[in-house]
Amino acid sequence: MRRISIFVFITAIFTIAFLAAGTAFYFYSINDKYRHSQMVVQRNILFAQNILLRLERGNGVEQIEATAKKYGMKWITDEKEGITLLKGAKLLGRQPTPFGFIDMLEKDEHIYLLINTFGRLILFEDEKYRPYDPKMVWIYFILTAFLILLIFWAIWFKLKPLKSLQRCIRKFGEGELDIHCRIEGSDEIAQVSQAIDEAIGRIRMLINSRNLFIRNIMHELKTPLTKGLLTVQMLPESKQKERLERIFMRLDSTISEFGTIEQLSSGKFPLQKRSVTMEDLVDQAIDLAMIERDRGSFDIQPVRVEADFKLLSIAIKNLIDNAVKYSKDRRFHLIANAKRIVVESYGEPLSHPLSYYTQPYTQGNEAISGLGLGLYIVDMIAKAHGFRFEYAHKEKKNKFIIKF
Repeated sequence: MRRISIFVFITAIFTIAFLAAGTAFYFYSINDKYRHSQMVVQRNILFAQNILLRLERGNGVEQIEATAKKYGMKWITDEKEGITLLKGAKLLGRQPTPFGFIDMLEKDEHIYLLINTFGRLILFEDEKYRPYDPKMVWIYFILTAFLILLIFWAIWFKLKPLKSLQRCIRKFGEGELDIHCRIEGSDEIAQVSQAIDEAIGRIRMLINSRNLFIRNIMHELKTPLTKGLLTVQMLPESKQKERLERIFMRLDSTISEFGTIEQLSSGKFPLQKRSVTMEDLVDQAIDLAMIERDRGSFDIQPVRVEADFKLLSIAIKNLIDNAVKYSKDRRFHLIANAKRIVVESYGEPLSHPLSYYTQPYTQGNEAISGLGLGLYIVDMIAKAHGFRFEYAHKEKKNKFIIKF
């Protein structure tokens, strides 16, 4: 499922709320306009019925004028004026009565009431009539919209520190340790940022302690190794001298390799990619493994790959080491082409999925005596290059594959 930013989510919610409020006020204005027109119609019909009743009773002009004044109506008694006023008027509705019918007309935002009773026409102008004005609806809508925007701004402002906190955590995840994520304040976000800042400080201290510890160990190991190698070189030529030299060189290479892997795992080792040949990579890996070349068979195509020569040769060396150590015949077969590098050897299939062995120090010492640490290093180097590390068991062979 695609992740949605909380800020995008809140913006979407308030956009929907704003549109819902606008729609509600739109329909309210339509209903309010209809209610206004209905009130005008009812008042005019009530007035007209009242006039018809008085005419039926034979009331005089004074009583009709008093009733018209009471309802806010103006009696148009001049026939020519009436004809002029009604010329081009729009008929809004007709109400039949036992005494005749009543026409309600509109012209130039004025309402006229024409009463026809037994052929007698009486015209009134509604002086209380006011066209529908949606101004109040608009005022309420603007106030509501302002309130929604104010709440939106308040929430956005309150959550804005999350963005800086997210950036800080991302930088820390990318290996930038000298950062501070503390946000001043007393709310929950500030408290979380302070807790994260304290955790980063503790992690920074642990990483620095670990780096210092590893450097000291490497330094302490390098010194006796160098002395031992110098001492061995002073011995007379013999098979024992050659064997000791190889042992000391292998130890020195292993210590340097662990230093490189430590830097890679901490994200402080910049990949130095360049175009390298498969043959050179394999030769370097065999030199690092310090084994006889005739222990393996090779199917290497004359192709190049963009990679860090040092790291990828270490990965191939680890695969060759594992193949020689754990194969039944202590031999390996290496295939290299433009798509992959495969190191295969005869042996029983792994008892766990590959992911089990690519975890560092799986089940304590089992990974060291088994395949865990070596394959962990291979997997880490492959991921650093954007390659895939896979495993298959076919034809009684274990196949470890680095796919480009």
